[in-house]
Amino acid sequence: MFHHSVRVLLLNVLDFKIVDKNFGVCDEDAIIPTTTILNRRFGASMKKIGFAVIIVASFISVVLSRHNALAKSYLAYISQSADTSAPYWVAQDGGFFKKHGLDIELVFVSSSVMATQSLMAGDIQFTSAGGTAAVNGKLAGGDIAIINSLGNTLPYYIIGKPEIKSPEDMRGRSAAVHLPGTAADFAFRLGLKTAGLNIKDVKTVMVGGSSPRIAAVKTGQLDFTVVTGSGKVEGEKAGLKVIVDMAKMNLPFQFTCTIATGKMIRENPAEVRGLVRAMVDALHFYRTRKEDVLQIMAKYTRGMSRSALEGGYDSFNKLLVEDTYPTLDGIKNILEIQATIDPKAAKARPEEFVDLRFLDELKKSGYLNKLYGRS
Repeated sequence: MFHHSVRVLLLNVLDFKIVDKNFGVCDEDAIIPTTTILNRRFGASMKKIGFAVIIVASFISVVLSRHNALAKSYLAYISQSADTSAPYWVAQDGGFFKKHGLDIELVFVSSSVMATQSLMAGDIQFTSAGGTAAVNGKLAGGDIAIINSLGNTLPYYIIGKPEIKSPEDMRGRSAAVHLPGTAADFAFRLGLKTAGLNIKDVKTVMVGGSSPRIAAVKTGQLDFTVVTGSGKVEGEKAGLKVIVDMAKMNLPFQFTCTIATGKMIRENPAEVRGLVRAMVDALHFYRTRKEDVLQIMAKYTRGMSRSALEGGYDSFNKLLVEDTYPTLDGIKNILEIQATIDPKAAKARPEEFVDLRFLDELKKSGYLNKLYGRS
């Protein structure tokens, strides 16, 4: 059972959630599945965002369909930051997909929700995602399952100007935030709650992704923001300081994971098995070949500083799940939060959202022990 005080804290963080049953907490770069809440909160301008999402989703479908003959399978990664997507880049550039007989092409989709929708539509075969996107997709009727996990907690920090001496000093100041429904927004509200503050106690400006949020604080336009490990390093390099460290809370939470459709699992089990094994190899490479990994990260992040790359590497390295098993406790926590707005979540069990057969096979084979040189 989720510890009562923590559960109450998490539920209270989402104090605006009651306004719409379609709301869901998603990953850092995700957008809400529907624009209902955004329209209510931010007006007609958000309708343009919803329209843009439809256009982008259609574009993804067209592009992938044109290239179907060129690659057997597509895997979407959902962030260009120097942490959460790096293991997928390593699996590709390190040759681990090919090692396990896979012909996979990586594609970037800037939203876990959009990537999950593309997966369910059959445009891609696998996607990385925040656990919340996987849970919400399944609750909405999608035939999908989490097949492995990279991170099983919520690694965020609130950083800001050095004159903010304590969390209480955030009161009345301005914050650069992400869209409602993203993990960054969830983490921001959680950080405020741990400081005894409410979202109404600060002035929020919706800026978007991590880099623009950090830039808004660095240039003095706003006072503080919420970031993951790589953003923390980038901010500290610019003179910003950590105000609230949520990573230390170590809450069970299904963060980065890989999902596939039930059809893919049933009809192509060998390919899913290969992917699961490739990602285990990629995580071993990640942990044992830092310099090589930093070079791969530099390629995909396009110009990010060495210190930011190292910060992203070090912070995510601490979170990586060696055996790549998802966290059922973390999924349970997501369901408990979702149950306050979606009755279907209250009846769901964490086991319904995962397919562990390939990880169980891997565990029984002793592959991990051999990989890490354990007897």
